[in-house]
Amino acid sequence: MRQFKKIVAVFIAWRILLFIPLFIGSAFIPYRTGYDYTNIWKFVSPYFPVSSPLLFPWANFDGVHYLSIAGNGYLDNHGFFPLYPLLIRLFSVFFGGGEAFDFGYFTSGFLVSNICLVLALLMFYRLLSLDFSKNKALEAIILLLVFPTSFFFAGIYTESLFLLLILLSFYFARKKKWFASSIFGMFASATKIIGIAILPALIYEFVKEEKKLSAKALSLLLPPLGLLSYAFYNFWQFGNPFLFIAAHENINPTRSVYSVVFIPQTVFRYIKILATTFGQYEWWIALLEISSFIFAAAMLYIAWKKRVRPSYIIFSALAFLVPISSGTFSGLPRYIVVLFPIFISLALVKNAQLKIIYAVVSVFLLFLLLAFFARGYFIA
Repeated sequence: MRQFKKIVAVFIAWRILLFIPLFIGSAFIPYRTGYDYTNIWKFVSPYFPVSSPLLFPWANFDGVHYLSIAGNGYLDNHGFFPLYPLLIRLFSVFFGGGEAFDFGYFTSGFLVSNICLVLALLMFYRLLSLDFSKNKALEAIILLLVFPTSFFFAGIYTESLFLLLILLSFYFARKKKWFASSIFGMFASATKIIGIAILPALIYEFVKEEKKLSAKALSLLLPPLGLLSYAFYNFWQFGNPFLFIAAHENINPTRSVYSVVFIPQTVFRYIKILATTFGQYEWWIALLEISSFIFAAAMLYIAWKKRVRPSYIIFSALAFLVPISSGTFSGLPRYIVVLFPIFISLALVKNAQLKIIYAVVSVFLLFLLLAFFARGYFIA
């Protein structure tokens, strides 16, 4: 119980500190010209208290789409999976329902994300406690929260919900409760496309623990149903079961959705970008994206070397390979924040000096990136 109180205290402190870059950003960074569509005031008149620059940025960029889906259903935003906006819609009942972007929907999205994050941190602690000391588990949580893009956990984004579902799936798999594990895996694949990566990880865990095939294995048919259900919805409503895949190409034309692009090709492309666009804002984002690729690849390799549980690495490696095989690292700084073995690796690193450097650099970048994100600058 004492450790749980520490985790909640760490979350509260982190959550309060995130208001600092929002305040600084509103005071010194004008909202990016031509990017007003990235916040909710493009779709509704400002209203108190969400009109505060400490609140409305939490719905920037993808948050606008999730609120729109929650209130209006799918229009032209099929690339966003349904479970998270469905939860927002359900929660909004407690705030009087209403219309997309109003106080009820905004508050629902905000609360769903932050409640899910608290629960995810507690579950992360319980999962890690199966293999590591309590101090290591708590350290991994702190290293996760100071990561430069961890602020997406606090916004109207799917990251908190997805992390919670993945951790629950693994926790119940570790307890050999395969049905519960598969149910949460199914919900994960209805939250993000990379949720399907939980399936091979659970299959590995099942074979490792059960040693032989049995009726329990039937529960492993459940995880793909989240994704398949959304594909069926796309077919039923719009005549194309793969519409959610095509939508990703519309969101980012540089992303290849129908063919695999070899990673060296993407790295070469980024070298060209960094060589030709210096001084532009996009140069810094390209640097952030390729740095995220190198960092995540290195940490997953260390996780393997440190003998982190193979099923965790299987999930993370596949969830990592999906976006980096699309010809771009766009969005990668956010995508990798749910790859929890990265933070297990960091906690297992014995060099205390290295961890201090990581923490200092990460906190600086966390504040800087959030300040720009809040002012309409794309981060991930």
